[in-house]
Amino acid sequence: MRNSQPKKDSEMLLGLHTYSLYLHGIGQAWAGFKLPWERQLSTFDLFDLGVRLGLDGFHLDDGVLESLDLSYLSEVKAAASEKNLFLEYNMSLDLGDFGIGIQHDIEEGLETACAIGADVVKIGMEIPRPRPRAGSRFHPKVMPFLEQTADQLEQAAPMARELDIYLALENHCDSFSQEVLWVIEKADHPYVGACIDTMNAWHMTEDPMEAIKNLAPVAFTNHFRDDRIDFCRDGFKVSGAAVGDGDIDMVRAYEMIKQYSPTHRIIIETEMGFSLDDRETALRLEIETVEKSINYCRTVLGVGR
Repeated sequence: MRNSQPKKDSEMLLGLHTYSLYLHGIGQAWAGFKLPWERQLSTFDLFDLGVRLGLDGFHLDDGVLESLDLSYLSEVKAAASEKNLFLEYNMSLDLGDFGIGIQHDIEEGLETACAIGADVVKIGMEIPRPRPRAGSRFHPKVMPFLEQTADQLEQAAPMARELDIYLALENHCDSFSQEVLWVIEKADHPYVGACIDTMNAWHMTEDPMEAIKNLAPVAFTNHFRDDRIDFCRDGFKVSGAAVGDGDIDMVRAYEMIKQYSPTHRIIIETEMGFSLDDRETALRLEIETVEKSINYCRTVLGVGR
């Protein structure tokens, strides 16, 4: 993977998944969420913020892009290059018709990624699942979606190779890590791999650490995310947390990614669910959470040293 091949002596770069700033209006539409105020950051404001925060790049939600016109995408590419920021592109196939993000096929996603200078396209399947979810691994109702995704990845892989852009299938809230591996193995191409989300396995009743272990050897990128579990009388509540403040073993997660994954990037992701009653407070707390996560990755994990 260009600029991300494993090198024992290479420095880990630190990026931010821009969904971390969804309260600023630059995240994918997800789970019916609607922001009650206008967008707060332009794409170019975002890049300036990245420089201020000391980031090396962005894993860019398609919601960040204000246009898909080639002239605008060229400006995005030039601005990122000028600030020495790497870019990765995040898109969704939305096979379950949930209305998530900008809808285009993988080839179109590759064209957009190429136009902005991204070297990774992260792909979410967004497939519907039967219940009980815990017993639905490789369920007959799921298999057609996995097969469809594998076929699409296989068809797009030659274009990915030609453009030198890697395709990374995410273990989103819709798939077990073994299913993601099955799709990757069926597509069978060196430019087709995974995106590890360090928390999403919880949604599938799967051990997050086991999912990270399974996917790391084929993961071109990651969503380095932490969550917190609080026990309640009627069960438990999972809440967003700054990296290092939750219940995922982020030190172990980092070591597995660093040792086994074909990337030298860590991509922070946070989602805190702050109250929307006070816009300025919500925006401030969102930035503070990102800053705290960056500090943890820099000082505790040594990312970038």
